[in-house]
Amino acid sequence: MTDAPGKRLSLPRVLAFSSLSVPLAGVGLPVGVYLAPLYAREVGLGLEMTGLLFMLLRFWDIFTDPLMGFLVDRYRSPWGRVRHWVVLSVPILGLATFFVYMPYRGAGPAYFIGWMLLFYIGFTLLQTARSAWVPAIARDYDDRSRFFQWSEIVSTVFMLLLLALPVILDLTGMASGRFAQVAAMGWLLLISLPVTAALAFFFVPDDPMRGDTTGALRFQLRPFLAALRNKYLGRILAMELLTGTAIAVTAANYLFVAEFVFGLSDMMSSLILMFFFLTAVLALPFWLKLAARTEKNIAFRAAVLMSMVSFGIYYIAGQIGGFWPLMFGALINGAAFSAPIVLTRSMTADVVEYQAAQTGENRSGIYYSLITSAYKIGNSLAFGVGYFIVGQVAGFHPSQANSPESIHGLLVVFCLLPAILYIGAALVSSRYPFTRAMQQEISRSLDPRGPEVMD
Repeated sequence: MTDAPGKRLSLPRVLAFSSLSVPLAGVGLPVGVYLAPLYAREVGLGLEMTGLLFMLLRFWDIFTDPLMGFLVDRYRSPWGRVRHWVVLSVPILGLATFFVYMPYRGAGPAYFIGWMLLFYIGFTLLQTARSAWVPAIARDYDDRSRFFQWSEIVSTVFMLLLLALPVILDLTGMASGRFAQVAAMGWLLLISLPVTAALAFFFVPDDPMRGDTTGALRFQLRPFLAALRNKYLGRILAMELLTGTAIAVTAANYLFVAEFVFGLSDMMSSLILMFFFLTAVLALPFWLKLAARTEKNIAFRAAVLMSMVSFGIYYIAGQIGGFWPLMFGALINGAAFSAPIVLTRSMTADVVEYQAAQTGENRSGIYYSLITSAYKIGNSLAFGVGYFIVGQVAGFHPSQANSPESIHGLLVVFCLLPAILYIGAALVSSRYPFTRAMQQEISRSLDPRGPEVMD
């Protein structure tokens, strides 16, 4: 792998960086789709208790995420600014993964809380370090989208492998049931962690970002408060909160909806999810091309509005039931799924560069930690409030006999909440003021020659 200084990183190096999305995907998908139902039903915590514990743990991350962001910004090493944090995350996340993904039947709240706390610490450290790497290695407005695009592609490919596991286990007769499915996902995560960390460590440069003139920084509340007051980041945080909540509501209830509303087995549900994520990765270049020809917030708005429409299709499909109606809704929903995630992170890199040009400080760790905090707040609300609404308002309980009214209530929650949240995200994005022209002006102020780009 060879790169000239100042030019865009070659594709092999981008893929080495993007490989970190493999363990992150191994955390994201199973937690949202498989772990919560497993602990609620098979382990025996119950729907409301599982939702409450997930919500409390995610709210705890509101405090730990900014701390992780500060640590990434503050403590550098001879290896660079973020490499050592990626290495440190491997044993932390690996140990917690073993116990979180392989629980015993009847494990109580203390078991769940203890190992999930360590699990989220390792996950946050890896996610924050990876995201904070991008502003320093991406060269311009659209190159930032390139990094997150490839990260999302790698993430989706690995998620397809995870989703194939229940189908493979079922067809081969090697194992069956949620415990076996989640354990297999855990082993894939454990294997991928050290491999991808090594790829990123050895093949991705870790040089200072243009405009970053500071060394080690002291812990102060001022940068956090300034970040929250930043009118650009504030809009991105609101967009992240709304889309994160919508995605988590969908993930947390998908298996229940597929089984009780559409009458599908776990194997068929996983097959639909495979096509959902395959559609997401195939459609992503379209959204980034739209962002390149217009603005990132315009592409974001188009994607979330398409997602909103897809939940109307889900509701109509639920009146019919069966495999193909759910598949149709999933394909429409999947086509718009990845774009908001990629675009908000690319927009954050623009804001990090703007802040560095103004102050000489690279606060990408803090900025991305706030982004992940916003996403996790959305997740906590989806699990805590969402499961409470499903259980107490809709009257649905997965381990009990449910009336047609309670099953319909589950479908209403599954469709209505995300649709409202996506509309809110579209409204916020319409007021996002940062443009391509602004970023190009900032880039020229940092380097009058402008960014050098490979042919």
